[in-house]
Amino acid sequence: MSLSVMQNLLLNNLMYLEPEVGPFPKMEEFAGRRIRSWISAMDLSDYRDADPDHPPMTGAEEYKKIVKAVRKDKFLMDMRIMCVYTDLSEGGGAWRSALFQSAASKDAVVVFQGTPLVAGSAQWADNFYSANVEDSPHQIKALEWYRQLYRDYHLSRKEITLTGHSKGGNKAKYVCVLDDSVSHCESFDGEGFSDKFLDKYNDRILERQGIIHNHIVNYDYVSLLMNDIGKETFYYGNNYGSGGFTENHLCNTFIRFDAKGVPHLDEDTDGRPVEMMAFDIFCNSFLRSMDDEARSAALSAMNAFLNTVLSVKRTMSANEIALHFLDYARSESNRDSVAYFLAYLIRYEQKNPQVIDLIGSLFTKFSLEGLMQYINAVAAVLNWQKQILFVPLNFKAIQATVAAVTRMVPGWVLARVSGDLKKHNISLDVSQLRELQAMLIQVEKDLRKVVIYEDGTDRKARMRILETAELAAPHSPETADDLIRFPQ
Repeated sequence: MSLSVMQNLLLNNLMYLEPEVGPFPKMEEFAGRRIRSWISAMDLSDYRDADPDHPPMTGAEEYKKIVKAVRKDKFLMDMRIMCVYTDLSEGGGAWRSALFQSAASKDAVVVFQGTPLVAGSAQWADNFYSANVEDSPHQIKALEWYRQLYRDYHLSRKEITLTGHSKGGNKAKYVCVLDDSVSHCESFDGEGFSDKFLDKYNDRILERQGIIHNHIVNYDYVSLLMNDIGKETFYYGNNYGSGGFTENHLCNTFIRFDAKGVPHLDEDTDGRPVEMMAFDIFCNSFLRSMDDEARSAALSAMNAFLNTVLSVKRTMSANEIALHFLDYARSESNRDSVAYFLAYLIRYEQKNPQVIDLIGSLFTKFSLEGLMQYINAVAAVLNWQKQILFVPLNFKAIQATVAAVTRMVPGWVLARVSGDLKKHNISLDVSQLRELQAMLIQVEKDLRKVVIYEDGTDRKARMRILETAELAAPHSPETADDLIRFPQ
């Protein structure tokens, strides 16, 4: 592979240069031409953020630095844009990918764009769906497209690198595992894979993970999802602006530009921070504690809730977060999943009391004061310290009261709850408090049956011990087509 990590990263950043975010011509219009033709068509002299007080998370000056870095790289500028593909099919999520070929070497680079930060994105939903299946629809689509690309552009004579950011990184790794034509895989903050994926493709992962390299911003929150495969290198993040914590996952967060505009990657040899590891282990433990049906429901619920929370600015207040949470949990289809999650978190915290402090320090580090206030309020209401409002919590007594008095908790209890929430800048009316009370009763029921799944660490592919009969049997080599079951 002739390209450096930085060159692969810059190609990934180019995938986000679209007319919607600035004066960037469509890359598709330059298919068959060199990158320099596309870059030369960009007039950035008057490019400014529309609102300097609230710029987009990747602002005009940051885009300018990315373009300037590419302009100074002759190797990249001479690469040819062979094709750009956008999936506009139903459920395709409009995911983009492109093939670049070097003029100076045998290198061909396939870049999968990441998920746009848009609520309700089909690719974002696929992230959650993939956590409970062997192969997700978008992973399969990526493999199908790559194989067609390989045939159409005669890539058998090329040294092929697959790369991508976020969901694109996951697709790059997926295709790399299942197709032997790939020589290298460079993933940037790409999420991992389900336990089921590791079980199904254990042997393929062992064969292929040596050519997979994961590049991860130390506080990125997507790359820690599920089980990763391949080598990992961590970096300090840069360019935090209006998005705060959310910007840990932006493609340009990897890059530090010096005073001369030269891009740098600052490796963090300490690896993933302890609070991020604690969150990762908790998420794995939670998902592994459920059967398939409950896990699918929980993942769907997480998708819906995070679509709301991650689509707002970091200045979202504790009260706004609380209202979003209650509005979301009001639905009967979500209530069971929310109640089980809270019950599991309570039991998990009782066994691992340091977890809440670690997560709290994570949010505080990135100025998520509203979310931190809400966590503190929920911690009090849900008995993490074995009391509620300095009154010993007795769910059985509350349930008895509910049954006897028009199925409502007495007003004085609601008043005490309301008073405690106001200390955390959360104001809920009586009907909203009663919704919270109904959910707490379901939480109490779940607390009785929750069993903590002890091993929340990421799983790895393992060498199999073959049975004697299997060793003696003639070997029939598997192909990638045999390994994957495409939907009918």
